Order: sequence, then C-alpha cells, then structure tokens
Amino acid sequence: MIRKEGKARWVYTCELCRVLAAHPDHFRAIEQQQAHEGTIEHATKPMADALGIFAESLTEMANAFVDTIASALKPLTDALATPPNVPHDPSLLRDRRKWGGR
Repeated sequence: MIRKEGKARWVYTCELCRVLAAHPDHFRAIEQQQAHEGTIEHATKPMADALGIFAESLTEMANAFVDTIASALKPLTDALATPPNVPHDPSLLRDRRKWGGR
C-alpha cells in the first residue's frame, strides 16, 4: 500500500512482510513496491507462515504423545529398576571392603 503522509513523503507499506519504506516522491514508492513484491521472501511469506503454524501444532502433538507414553511406561520402569547394591546376607554388611560396614 502506498500513501502520502506529508509533503514529499510517500510511504510504501507491506502488511504481509511488515516492510515500511519512505520516499520523497510517488514514483520511487511505486518502484519500491514493485521491487519488493518481486522478491522470493514476499512470494513465500504466506506459505512459510502456514508451515510455521503446522510445525507448532505438530510439535505440540508430539510432546503430548511422548508425555502419554512416558506416563504409561513409568510403572514398568519402576518395576524393572535394578535393586540397590546391598547383599542379602546381613553379616556381609559388616564387610568394610565393599559395603562400608562398621
């Protein structure tokens, strides 16, 4: 969008890309508009925004899935955890060489 804001001040604004350029005459503002709208960034901006939204939603779904799986496997990991390194025979607890003893 090109608009006149004052004497010798023409402003080109692209709301999609958030580009703002001020020029002293209308012709240069038109040239800026044509140059900007011919760039790859302006052409791919809507697709990039849509892919960003899709990626965010996909990330949220993946995080929810991982949290669900982790909460379901928590009892299994607790059951399969290795027992503490303590001997079954209480007399071995007094052995200072391995378990500290007294």
